[in-house]
Amino acid sequence: MTARSTARRGAVALALLGALLAGCSSGTAATAAAPASASAAPVPADPDAAACRRHAAAAPEVRRVLGVVDAGPVLPAGVAFLLLAPRNAYATPGARDASVAAAMTEMVAAIDDLDAQGRSRLPAGGNPAGDKVQLDAARITAALETADRVCAGRT
Repeated sequence: MTARSTARRGAVALALLGALLAGCSSGTAATAAAPASASAAPVPADPDAAACRRHAAAAPEVRRVLGVVDAGPVLPAGVAFLLLAPRNAYATPGARDASVAAAMTEMVAAIDDLDAQGRSRLPAGGNPAGDKVQLDAARITAALETADRVCAGRT
């Protein structure tokens, strides 16, 4: 299975689960975002541009999940699952520019931090797929802004 088909399948699964997570946390049905279509353009050899394209593809899903997180308590397992594909995109090595590499590394750390918050805020014996918790998205929001800034003009 190619990375492109894996990413496409992940995007579809994330859109469907995002609608479920949003519906569970807010009590209203959410509109599923359409998965980004794969580009037929050739991929340039610039690893920094490639990392920034991965950011451009993953950031909308991260922002959508953060909108749900900011709206109220969420299921930690849902957040972790929905951020799995973006985390993998940010964790893909290759950026040569130190600022791009650092921004991608911080995105992974911020996603991991959000997941750790979800686990740590569960009550004793809590179920991450059944018990909602409130998460603090400040770190991941700042990481997104940094990635946006260092990737400006690189895609």
